[in-house]
Amino acid sequence: MKKRMRYTPLELRVLTTMEKHSMLQPGEHVLVASSGGADSMAMLTCLHRLAPRLNLRLTVGHLNHGIRGEEGDEDEAFVRTASSGLGLPFLSERADLRAYAAASGENLEEAARQARYRFLEQAAAGVDAGKIATGHTLNDQAETILLRLLRGSGPEGFAGIRPVLDNRIIRPMIECSRAEIVEYLSGRGILFREDSSNRDLRYQRNRVRHELIPYLERHFNPRLLQVLEREAGITSETHAFLENLARSEYRRLSHPVPDRASLPAPALRSMHVALRREVVREALRQTLGSLRGIGTVHIDGILKLCEPGKSGRWTELPGGFRARRELDNLVLGFDVRPERVEYSYELAWPGICTIPEAGVEFSATLLESPPSEAMRPGDECVRALLDPAALPPLLILRPRRPGDRYGGRGHRRVKKMLLAARLSISERDMNPLVTAGDAVIWIPGFPPAKFFVGKPGSGRCVLLEARRLPESG
Repeated sequence: MKKRMRYTPLELRVLTTMEKHSMLQPGEHVLVASSGGADSMAMLTCLHRLAPRLNLRLTVGHLNHGIRGEEGDEDEAFVRTASSGLGLPFLSERADLRAYAAASGENLEEAARQARYRFLEQAAAGVDAGKIATGHTLNDQAETILLRLLRGSGPEGFAGIRPVLDNRIIRPMIECSRAEIVEYLSGRGILFREDSSNRDLRYQRNRVRHELIPYLERHFNPRLLQVLEREAGITSETHAFLENLARSEYRRLSHPVPDRASLPAPALRSMHVALRREVVREALRQTLGSLRGIGTVHIDGILKLCEPGKSGRWTELPGGFRARRELDNLVLGFDVRPERVEYSYELAWPGICTIPEAGVEFSATLLESPPSEAMRPGDECVRALLDPAALPPLLILRPRRPGDRYGGRGHRRVKKMLLAARLSISERDMNPLVTAGDAVIWIPGFPPAKFFVGKPGSGRCVLLEARRLPESG
């Protein structure tokens, strides 16, 4: 008769957590991330003991960060030996974390996190493992929530570490405290490694772990970890509902702009502020790929751009990202602040001139006796009939400049005309202007300036035409 496996309370807790969050299916292959520390060794042991019950295949993965010298090498050797003792395959890689951090511009903590997940994803793909198990615990959950709360990250941050991420990363130990884990390891005589850097108070997480949480437990609530876990669960459920609603609103409102997100500011203003925040967060997530580095202060800065009278304003965000208000649209992306491109071309009449910067070709034709039907309603969008007596031999084609007037000094400002026409900043800056001296005489899309207008049937006229170049659409 087959002996029935008896599980410890911690192992049962892990089993319950995995079932509650649907972490694994029978027969799955799991890459178990192990640093050799208490949390990951407890996870490795629990999963190894539960594997027959769940019909799991396990492979162990370890990243040597290359910053602790001999100590890091000993960690790697320790995990290799432990894996061999359990009869499990072992994968490892050595990284130059300091070089990685310098190249990426991240601090050492963030660089370590990125390098670790990059290695785990590559290792899992190499052995065809469908899930990656990491040893995050109840203590890690509390530390993360407090850090995010102190930095300001909104409801998603206060929801903490998700038990399952993208149906790929699983956290079987997320409901187990570190004290329970150490007791479990001690009771089973399982060795583990102590990372000396975990005591270095230069790192924020270590200060929260060793100073803030003990202080709060001692002076406010001895069950702080459980309280934060419960509140994170409630926040996570509420946020998931709001997130789904925001995702739907984002799809409804967003305009298809390559490498950017564009949303109508009036529609955002009409939403409840909680939903408005989430829609902006979804836009950032879709454009950036994640919200890492984005805090409440950044979301507030973006929302201010939705207020009336903010057209042309922008706000800088982490990583060279920008948000800009263009008329009624809020545009999010890299390099959304358009760079002015200067150009200047001469157009003789008759003659042809191409402006590659604007993707437009102009032609000037001299008509001796233009018929009355030379201009039809709507032709002013692409054609202008001008009086040759009012024109110099060469017309200048260039972008808008400060102080431009439509027809010369004393006439209407070009900037106001373009604003009234609801043209975006990039359109205003790139739209070619036809000028004579200091006077703007025609902008495609507008009737020509009155002083320069030619009248059909009144003798010679110059017909200007603007055409989009094929590659510019």
